Amino acid sequence: MTDHMQDIEVLGDLLGQSDAIADLLQAKGAFEAAYAAFRAEDAKQFQAVIGRANLQIHCERICHWIRTKECVFLCLELAGPPTAATGLDPRVLAKAIARIGDDPKLAQHLADILVKRDRAGFAEVLKQLDIQPYAHLFCHWLCIIRYRLVCRWICHVGAIERPVLAAELQNAARAIAVLFRDEKSFRAAVAASTAGDTAKLGAAISAARLGLRCHFVCEFFCSWRCVLVCLTLARPWPFRMIEGPAQIREAHAFAAALVRLAQNPTDLMRFSTAVGTGNADAWAALVKQDKLDAFALQLCHWICGWRCVRFCKLVCVNVDYHPWFTHIGDFGVIGGGDIDAGTGLTVAARGGHGGPGFGFFGGLSLRGFCPKKDPAHPAENMAYRFLFQPAGAAQPTPIGPGFVSEVLVGTRHCLWNGDPNTLQTIRIRGTNPTPTPPTPTPDPTPPDHFIVPDPQGWIAVDQDALDDAFSGYLMGFNSAAGIVPNGPAPTSVLAGTAVPVAEQKNGVDCAIIFQATRVSTIAAVNGGAAPDYTNQIGKVRINNWSQVALLDLLQFHSGGGTPCSPLGTDLDIEYTVDHELIAGWGISMTTASGATLTNPPPPPSTPRGGAGTHHEDISGWPTCSYTITLTTRRRLTNGLNDDTDWPVSKTFCIGRRVVKPAP
Repeated sequence: MTDHMQDIEVLGDLLGQSDAIADLLQAKGAFEAAYAAFRAEDAKQFQAVIGRANLQIHCERICHWIRTKECVFLCLELAGPPTAATGLDPRVLAKAIARIGDDPKLAQHLADILVKRDRAGFAEVLKQLDIQPYAHLFCHWLCIIRYRLVCRWICHVGAIERPVLAAELQNAARAIAVLFRDEKSFRAAVAASTAGDTAKLGAAISAARLGLRCHFVCEFFCSWRCVLVCLTLARPWPFRMIEGPAQIREAHAFAAALVRLAQNPTDLMRFSTAVGTGNADAWAALVKQDKLDAFALQLCHWICGWRCVRFCKLVCVNVDYHPWFTHIGDFGVIGGGDIDAGTGLTVAARGGHGGPGFGFFGGLSLRGFCPKKDPAHPAENMAYRFLFQPAGAAQPTPIGPGFVSEVLVGTRHCLWNGDPNTLQTIRIRGTNPTPTPPTPTPDPTPPDHFIVPDPQGWIAVDQDALDDAFSGYLMGFNSAAGIVPNGPAPTSVLAGTAVPVAEQKNGVDCAIIFQATRVSTIAAVNGGAAPDYTNQIGKVRINNWSQVALLDLLQFHSGGGTPCSPLGTDLDIEYTVDHELIAGWGISMTTASGATLTNPPPPPSTPRGGAGTHHEDISGWPTCSYTITLTTRRRLTNGLNDDTDWPVSKTFCIGRRVVKPAP
């Protein structure tokens, strides 16, 4: 983090924690008792100690300080004296960690090693994973996960179930494994982490579809950087090994030193800046000036830990306010549960419709969430857009005004007839935006407020909307607006003949991409910069072609017959049905005579439909009118409604039969 405001926030965290530790030190015996309770993971005793000192409100701060300090002790015990950390590759460590996600026994073994402080067991695991040079990096990653859970438990005892360390190690390892296997995203994450670029690291994590597990990934990279920076900065002052009860006495001395340092916020800010920039010369001068030689390593880790907290808050925004593209109508797009990644078709029905194996058509209702303000920059307004990219297209195209179908997105306050709190419906459509406030009319209620995306598809979230976000329908995507080929499917054949393969019409695989960013960054995103947030569905099968549904009667165009000719003894029904996603078709007859078709063709005779001629002997049918109907239905949904039945009919009659006299 190089942003000055973030440095100020880190300084505030350091000073606030120093004040809490100062109060703990003033309560006789409280520091030692709290530290011992932490090590024992005794939540009730820890709460009792800080309760007697009237410091319950500072439980998280006190526990965070102890866990940072304890990780220095633990990793020196397990990994031994640190050596120069040069030429190390985060991919090597990430690959080793990925194995933990696939091996529950290894995860449990590591959890036991941490709890027992088992140096021999730790050395064996390092050898098993072939990461001996990464001992301190691996240990620190394990340690921050362990003690993060300990603090969650002892500061919220009774409110949550006790976390299971082995399970958390596996969860974290699996998230890192996903990123590791996405080579492009991993490289981008390494570069962003090295540069301290929160936006790019967040984008890399989102690109790997790890938004909901972002904290695991950021924790890994922050731990990596803190170890490398602190081993480098503290190298001139080797940390001496301390064992037994002397550890808590040393921790007490370090706490007292920090309290004294916090009396000079300017120096503390300089220490923090030196950690953030990795400036060894500045760090050395400050350590010498403030006589902190004995605490150089843990001082660095303390500062770096808080810098990581602030860094990861920017990288991994509050999940509750993270912008997302979540559904096409009733079908979820996150996680691949509702739409098959290989085919782009629905996996199962949702809401009683649309599956399994349905494609999409027409106006798609794109659903999701976008807050009014950027959760990482609370003063900045947010905007969002959707883009589509048919398979083979070089670049995605924004869903701008020409591609928008109307959707309802919310309700807002507006000024109407002098009342500033009148409620007004908000809709998005492709043309004719409406002004704010609305144009006065004599009507008692205001007209709807219509938002039209700009030419690049951006919609600014209305700051007058009732909620904190647009949540639900965010955009209507008119996929038939010249985007995906559509219309009647032309064919050269007549009813009764199958459509040749060369004439068959097929749908298009299309990616739908969501981007959300601060209004102030729209121009940069239009120019190619990464948006603040993005996710997408990589493949949706869209087919807007009408089905081929041809119906005729042989008697209407053979033997001199016409559509007006009555039939006598034979009925030959000619039919052709073709569509890439045919859901069903059938031939039926309606008549007042009571006659029925004896053996209509059983659909479907091919995956795309069927074609042929069905013969009926009608010599015994009564004189009457008859209607033959071919009904077809496509396996398509717009996410909310499925395709309907499409009937095609032919009517014929059986006239009065004349019995010829015998010759």
